[in-house]
Amino acid sequence: MFYKNLKHKKETFQKDLVFSIFDDGLVSNVDDSLTSGNECKSVYNLSISDGALKTGLGFKIFETPISLEHLDQTRTYDFSQLVEIRKILFDKVYDSEAEEFFYRLHLVDSSNRVWSILFLDEDGSIIYPDSSRLTAEPTFCCLYREGSSDSALFFSKYGMLMLSYPGEYLLTNVPELMSFAVHYGKFFGITKKDHKLVYTSNLSFSNWDDDDNSVIEFLDNRGLFNKLVAFKDYVYLFRENGITRISIYSANGEFSFTHLYSSSSKIYENSVCVCGEKIFFVTRDGLYSFDGTNVNKILKNYDNYFKSLDNTNCTCASLNGKYYLATKLDFSDGDEVGCEDDSFVNNVVFEIDVETLDVNVLRGVDVRMFSAIDCPFLSKLCACFYNENKCVLGELSYDGKVFSDVLKKQWKSFETDLSVQGKRKRLRKLVVRSKYNCTFKIVSDEETKIYQIEGNLNEQILPINCYGKIFQFSFETSSQFCEIRKPKIVFDVEK
Repeated sequence: MFYKNLKHKKETFQKDLVFSIFDDGLVSNVDDSLTSGNECKSVYNLSISDGALKTGLGFKIFETPISLEHLDQTRTYDFSQLVEIRKILFDKVYDSEAEEFFYRLHLVDSSNRVWSILFLDEDGSIIYPDSSRLTAEPTFCCLYREGSSDSALFFSKYGMLMLSYPGEYLLTNVPELMSFAVHYGKFFGITKKDHKLVYTSNLSFSNWDDDDNSVIEFLDNRGLFNKLVAFKDYVYLFRENGITRISIYSANGEFSFTHLYSSSSKIYENSVCVCGEKIFFVTRDGLYSFDGTNVNKILKNYDNYFKSLDNTNCTCASLNGKYYLATKLDFSDGDEVGCEDDSFVNNVVFEIDVETLDVNVLRGVDVRMFSAIDCPFLSKLCACFYNENKCVLGELSYDGKVFSDVLKKQWKSFETDLSVQGKRKRLRKLVVRSKYNCTFKIVSDEETKIYQIEGNLNEQILPINCYGKIFQFSFETSSQFCEIRKPKIVFDVEK
């Protein structure tokens, strides 16, 4: 005798979740309930510019070509005798006798000595001129051209070191400046001690005289003077909470001031950088661009990560149409990536395309200072670091690791009901192409499951069998390389 099965089987219908918007990047400032299941809540150490998750940024040991004839043959340098590299400055100097430029990199150590390496030098030695020692740490360094003479300037509390060709000079009568700009034959500077704006028509530091200088002050609420930038035929004064334009009239040498922008958040002067037709900068509440007239908020989806952190010690540079920023972010995820397992100053490097605003985020490296090297035979972003890499000189790479350390890489979705509210779902399978090994993690309101994906050039189908009403997905890897394309989840919904 056969008995009828009276147990009711729940009816279901099948749906797909396609992760089709890797290239849209982060959407972190939206509530989970308002997002789609494939939108990104957190991503780092991965490139997402073309719709796939790929190997992100990194740093490797700095190297230079040995000669113009052998640009593919490179050398590295031993900086261990410096103990700690605190500042770096790329220098371009014209040799009038040879009628050509030569290029060098200056490094300041913890004893306030200035070392130099000359590119394409046969010996590849590190040079330390006897006079190139300051009695205090330089607070600002820059390049300067007076007439036909090129110099690298290092300002400090007790004097300014001028490295010219072929001599070195220590000038004790020059005030400690934190920024300056030269425009229409006038020199504008900001003093480090009291943040005053000084100006003079005497462009020679060797003839600096306080009697020839004038001081400008504004009695308003835009705060201290912090940064001067010569940009688009004007000088722009970046202040704690605003931007002022200085217009110079070359006919009579007079100038006027226009207050362009007031900010409710502190502007970090170390983030201000000219990038082609724009100036980029950072405040306590995120990233901005400035075209000389208008200020625009950019990459708003990263605002939550800044969370009013103190980023006074950020650093920036511009190279090949990209804005590079080393800063501190709070990911609030409980993870410790790279440098975050100890005290750190900066833990993130942004690479932002100036035109498209495509962004690449490197998390877990503590950069102290950038210097953009750009000359006919070499173009690279150079960096020095805090903590364990303090006597290492690095260059930006695209190989997913910081020197010998491979950093964790992650893409994480929001918590989602898969656009089916209040219904229990069963995730049946994952369809994906992953060139390298990676981990796929699912956290639901009922269970957590982790699946290991073996690297393969072909499309893979993984049975997953996971239940719940709310889900969060992540792709993670501790491998150096990553390339994940076209993932899709197939799931059933109970009627």
